[in-house]
Amino acid sequence: MQLGQRQEEFLAALLLALAGGILLARTVAPPWWLVAAVLAAALLAASWGTRRASRFTWLAFLVLFGTLGALRFTVVWQLPADDISHYQKQTVLVTGTLREEPRVSQDAQGLWHVRYTLDVQSVAQQKASGGLYVYATGEQAKQQAETVQLGDKITAQGKIRSPHGYQDPGQIDTVMLLRSEGITASCSAGKAGVKVTAVEPEGMRGLWLRWQRFLVQVRQHYAQRMAEVMPRADAAAIFAMLFGGYAGIKPELVEAFTTTGIVHILSVSGSHISLLAAVVAWLGGQLHLPRRLTAVLVVLVIAAYSMLAGCVPPVIRSAIMGSLAFVALALGRERDGQRILLLTGLVMLLVSPLLLFHISFQLSFGATAGLLYLAPVFRGWLMRLHCPAAVAMGLAVTLAAQLATLPLLVWYFNQVSLSSLLANLVAVPIVEFMIVLGLLGGMVAAIMPFLGKLIFVFASLLCGLVYDLTRAMARLPASQIWLPVFSPCAVTLYYVILGYIASSIENKKAVRTWCRARRVPLVTAVVALCLGNFFVWLWRPAEMQVHFVDVGQGDCAVVVTPHGHALLFDTGGVRGGAFDVGQRVDVPYLLHYGLRQVDAIFLTHAHEDHAAGCGAILHALPVKAVYTAGEGMAAYARSMGLGDADPVLAKLQTARQGEVFTIDGVTVEVLFAPPSSAQGATAGNEASNVYRVRYGQASFIFTGDLVKEQEQKLLAAGIQPQAVVLKVGHHGSDTSTSPEFLQAVGARYGVICVGADNGFGHPKPAVLARLQGAGMRVLRTDEAGAIVFRTDGQHLRVTTFAQ
Repeated sequence: MQLGQRQEEFLAALLLALAGGILLARTVAPPWWLVAAVLAAALLAASWGTRRASRFTWLAFLVLFGTLGALRFTVVWQLPADDISHYQKQTVLVTGTLREEPRVSQDAQGLWHVRYTLDVQSVAQQKASGGLYVYATGEQAKQQAETVQLGDKITAQGKIRSPHGYQDPGQIDTVMLLRSEGITASCSAGKAGVKVTAVEPEGMRGLWLRWQRFLVQVRQHYAQRMAEVMPRADAAAIFAMLFGGYAGIKPELVEAFTTTGIVHILSVSGSHISLLAAVVAWLGGQLHLPRRLTAVLVVLVIAAYSMLAGCVPPVIRSAIMGSLAFVALALGRERDGQRILLLTGLVMLLVSPLLLFHISFQLSFGATAGLLYLAPVFRGWLMRLHCPAAVAMGLAVTLAAQLATLPLLVWYFNQVSLSSLLANLVAVPIVEFMIVLGLLGGMVAAIMPFLGKLIFVFASLLCGLVYDLTRAMARLPASQIWLPVFSPCAVTLYYVILGYIASSIENKKAVRTWCRARRVPLVTAVVALCLGNFFVWLWRPAEMQVHFVDVGQGDCAVVVTPHGHALLFDTGGVRGGAFDVGQRVDVPYLLHYGLRQVDAIFLTHAHEDHAAGCGAILHALPVKAVYTAGEGMAAYARSMGLGDADPVLAKLQTARQGEVFTIDGVTVEVLFAPPSSAQGATAGNEASNVYRVRYGQASFIFTGDLVKEQEQKLLAAGIQPQAVVLKVGHHGSDTSTSPEFLQAVGARYGVICVGADNGFGHPKPAVLARLQGAGMRVLRTDEAGAIVFRTDGQHLRVTTFAQ
């Protein structure tokens, strides 16, 4: 390659090299001095190659950017010595300044929750740094949050916790997401609440603070004016469409928008920016303004809207990506837009390498690339089929964005919306009109309140129309289809095909010429690859898989039989229903592995951390039967948050001690089932059933929260609980796992399902000592994430998601 040639391909290669270096540093964590040495060598090689005009200079640049990415990640990932995260698990007095508006929400029980985002200044009166979430609850906390302003000093005392999410395949990496936004810890203020000290802006920095507070007042003006004339749910939905956020929105609306593939409307995205740019460009055309002046106005409006929406990193990224795509498409300069997009990606990742792991950046960059590379091609195809120009553009944009981000959508959601084409043609134009109308209504209301109210009333009527339309589209047959997760090879092949579609005619001719010249070895390689995969699949031994899912402070295991039947042992859950583990963790996990129906769910007992997630699974997927302990159906209905008359409760039946179920060569035994409460047993941990799963010589025992007294009763009844893998009782609490029971089980592995930094102190050191003394290898979901055992009945191997 000669210098100056194929600039676009060269920039794309540099971006891939930079991303590869970041991924390598995240995975391998090489020492910084080694990365720096390779970087210096690559820099010298690139300089020498540039001076000599070597045809291999591009290789040196790829190595240079790869090592630069690794070095940037290594530097950014290391936190300073005074960062708040170093006080993890300590109860301290922390002081900081308010970075964002407090987030106020109300749970199903009516309790108010407030989240403050702070830039830490001191801990225990010692200088400190970092970003911190501080949580407060109650009516007083809500009232206090209404008086707080950006830049005010917040003081709170609480136990510092490091960010921690659900470490399962397909889940958003919460830790990386928060780190990319500068949040390194959290704490709960408890009953003492927070102390607020008002800060008056001073100096040059005070001017920026005053401007930020003014923007907050503008957003509050919009919220108050809408609340005066709209139902609460409509006001929350339109406010979210204008400025982002989900507080107060009907769950049914979010679900309908998600199903129809337009949920991005509820957060400030590139589509908002493109919409505003289109409106300003249209006005410029109507007023016959010079093109340069119109372009300046577009940039100014986008900048003003970004600040109004909070000027948070996702908004800034959306502004850059959305305005870039619009300007390039509107001016017919897609090629220039493509180069600028690649340069933008390079700069963003160099400045903040953690963005590579942020779902917002991934989807924004992918969708913008689709609009710039694929949309013009699809629009040309549709126009040649005599499709109307407006329809062709809408379809092309939707198809391009969806196809460009398809592997990401499948990884995170496992579903693709077929109704999104219809929604983008019918519902999105109405939503876009609502956004323009809402922004206009707020401005008019500041001058002419009555007219502003009329505009908001009309916007509310449109919101109801959109709600009905999207719900109707969501109910269409095959509105959402399930797709399996793409393998790395499939992702590579997929984007190679998209790259060919998006490439120029000259490049396509060159590729076809190259392939024709090498058609024999290419065909041979493809046939050999297909045959190799076929024989690997044919000779692969039939395996059972046992997945211990990270559901936080709760139990959930998925057994997958050799031919793909799914069994669940407990489902996890959160007390009070504040977070639906079944809907947000269990169902996505099952879909991620292609498990779209469940043969049976075995619940050890009715406590929420074991059974609450079952309700969402029953409503989301076909489940043949649910086997429970003897606490009664009402206890399980309460735990699952279901009404007593919910038809899915008919699938519940009490498991009886001694019952044996065989599914696809896998045997499930009900080893121990304490008598029902009607026969004298108490509900709760004492009621825990014990199940054992066998496949060949491999065996797994699930004990729920079985207490020591019940363990002794099990052994006294002559039951032999031997197993290779023990799901340790009660999350590692000292109330369970007696030495006698451990000796009787004789397991080689002990799995503890436990939440990170839980308030119970699980697992207890004494239990860990007993497990290690018994010669077990101990695995914990809070450390390892999802834990997966695979066995052919003879051999057993284990992998973990996070370690």
